[in-house]
Amino acid sequence: MKARRRPARHTRVRSLEILSISIALAFGVAPLDARAQDAAVQISIPAQPLGQALLQLGKQTSLQIFYAQELVNGLSAPAVSGNVTPEQALRQLLRGTRIEYSRHGNSVTLSRPASGDTAQLAPIRVQGRLDGTTEGTGSWRPTVTNTATRLSLSPRETPQTISVVTNQQMQDFGMTSVDDALRSVSGAVVSDRGNNGSFYYSRGFEMQSQYDGVPNPIGISNNNQNPQIENAFLDRVEVLQGAAGLLTGAGQPGGTINLVRKRPTDFFLASAEVLVASWDGRRVVGDISGPLLESGRIRGRLVAVADNTDSSVDYAYRHRRAAYGVVEADLTDTTTLEASVQYQKDTGRNDYGAPFAADGSDPGLSRSIFWGDAGQRTVKDYTLATLGLTQRLPGDWHVKGTFTHGKTNSNTFRDSYISGELDMTTGDGLRLNRLRSLAQDLSSNAVDVHATGPFQLFGRKHEAAFGLNGSSVRREYTGSGYVAPVPINVFTFNPRGFDDIPDGTPYFGDPKTTQYGAYGVGRFSLTDSLKFIAGMRVSNYKSENLLTGRTTSKENGVISPYAGLIYDLNSQYSVYVSYSDIFNPQTQQAVGGDTIKPVVGANYEAGIKGELLDRRLNVAAAVFRLEQTNLARRDESVPYDPSNACGGTCYIAADKVVSQGLDLSISGEIAPGWNVAVGYTLVDSKYASGADDGERYAPYLPRHNLRLSTTYKVPNTNWTLGGSLSVRSKIYRTDTSWTTGEPYTIRDGGLALVGLMARYQFTPKAELTMTVSNLFDRTYRANLENKYYSPWGEPRRFMANLRYQF
Repeated sequence: MKARRRPARHTRVRSLEILSISIALAFGVAPLDARAQDAAVQISIPAQPLGQALLQLGKQTSLQIFYAQELVNGLSAPAVSGNVTPEQALRQLLRGTRIEYSRHGNSVTLSRPASGDTAQLAPIRVQGRLDGTTEGTGSWRPTVTNTATRLSLSPRETPQTISVVTNQQMQDFGMTSVDDALRSVSGAVVSDRGNNGSFYYSRGFEMQSQYDGVPNPIGISNNNQNPQIENAFLDRVEVLQGAAGLLTGAGQPGGTINLVRKRPTDFFLASAEVLVASWDGRRVVGDISGPLLESGRIRGRLVAVADNTDSSVDYAYRHRRAAYGVVEADLTDTTTLEASVQYQKDTGRNDYGAPFAADGSDPGLSRSIFWGDAGQRTVKDYTLATLGLTQRLPGDWHVKGTFTHGKTNSNTFRDSYISGELDMTTGDGLRLNRLRSLAQDLSSNAVDVHATGPFQLFGRKHEAAFGLNGSSVRREYTGSGYVAPVPINVFTFNPRGFDDIPDGTPYFGDPKTTQYGAYGVGRFSLTDSLKFIAGMRVSNYKSENLLTGRTTSKENGVISPYAGLIYDLNSQYSVYVSYSDIFNPQTQQAVGGDTIKPVVGANYEAGIKGELLDRRLNVAAAVFRLEQTNLARRDESVPYDPSNACGGTCYIAADKVVSQGLDLSISGEIAPGWNVAVGYTLVDSKYASGADDGERYAPYLPRHNLRLSTTYKVPNTNWTLGGSLSVRSKIYRTDTSWTTGEPYTIRDGGLALVGLMARYQFTPKAELTMTVSNLFDRTYRANLENKYYSPWGEPRRFMANLRYQF
């Protein structure tokens, strides 16, 4: 295949084996004119491997550098410092390497001297970009994230625990949904509820979510509001653990899940995948990207998915149709407009889970039984539209504004769930509660406008970010009402033995939540080795019932501070301490009739992070203490009185929960071709006041979580082999019976799940990846919802995925 002409905005590539690595600007700055491109800047790059030196050059200047990874392997670069032009600095780094470069504007292409008449291109992949892009890198190591502070920092520079599931890791183990990706992170717990929508926890508390750093108020699949988000659209999943109020505003203190989507490429890129799996799983994915004009000033990408799968549970299924389209346009040399639409429709039959016996013991029922009405069907139709504008400014500053509008229509027909007290001797005691229909319409808006860039103070270079963001979400729902329950016997139960459902007493709801705030943060270079990050957010919040016009909670001017101190021990290790918090308004009323103070979740953290093996491997260890204060407690000094200002029972903000523990992680490449991701998390959560003082908090979440994944490219073969291990400690839930009011406890023991993968590379463009999960077919509960219905974990599952790159 002859060398193909690349878009005119880049120089033609003539090397024999070019993989394209884009070293983007740390702050997205493009030159204003030719003189600005060649202006001298202050550069400080220590002696180090050439690849790392080029990364730093791209970060400190406006150059975008393209090269093959093989081109720089084994080469070292001298130190470069002083007030020099970007091109002068590049020449110094390349001195003595016999590497040539060609330049067009601020784009630079590196190559060896040409030999031979005709060059061929190897498959082109984007690799190692300073915006954190992981697609095409083949790596499990994250490079840059701004989920914590809006500043573009490496994980080592971020004074909080953050985990990143890269595009390669998702491909290696067939992770098709965000839930799959999160299950590989030790610090995250997916409370699996099947198609009914999961909950997501970290450090004992729920988490928020974002798309590309912008609030996502509808959530991922929380509480049946959205389908499980499709992974084919994502470059990576970033998980920030601990309170994150700086960019979030109000929310839970577990942390933030940031879904970072794929972007258009400025060169042609296309792939197709066909997957087959257990239980008649069939999946097809197409992905095409590249310039839409010869100049490359307009770029686009389109991803489409068709995914049908049945379940190990009888009658349960999920069919998915999804698409994602995104366009970027360079309106000027310094202005970029982007627009995208993400669409997903999931149709299925929900499996809520299987019952426990009346005393909470496991009755030994088959995992394949569907405990519901076989006529049930749920349709979730989700659209997310995004519009963004980036303006690059002099001095490496840029301003970016993003607006998103989300819409979910969720309709459930013939819904049903189990309740009652199961007598395993007779099989009686349970009943099926049935609902004709439930319709939910959710709409959300979110906006973020921020500016980031460096500045000089006291002879040192610092960085800052400040901005405004906010969101609103409205949930309109109409239910036909539940009809009289139908008694069932577990030994004779037939999911198809039910007639259509008449309407019961209808119910309605129309709540709306709005919040917005302003934030600012700076990263100050106190010395060459000591960095201080300080920031603050001021937030306003309102929750209201649009049917009644009643405001259920409202807060103005709530301050959320952020602080972190990072000290570089040497060129590989840093230690840090940090503080962050988040608030969550409450609806309970105090004796005067006002709502009580918001709950505050404060996260204290200290740790050490490292970049080893020429920065191919990230390591981290942290201890944390998360205090949730101002929890509502009944005010015993005020007797119950329906006519009082509280409407009966008054409360005070007095109770407290403390969660503390340990996070350990390793991610990256420990040897050529050997990727690893290892994480261990210990979480000890307890009540620290009130009647439950000293008792365990949220025992349905494990105290111990271990996650290990690895792949190894076998030398001199076409095979890559790997495996995964997921271990958690025992869990339990204590509650009271819905029918008798008596307490009960349900349990699930400690669990270890093993997975395997193998990939065969037929050609540089075609590969087959095979995986098996739950290798030893362990039986376990994926989530302890209650004793009436708690879903089974997935049995052993096989999957094969054929992928071709054009």
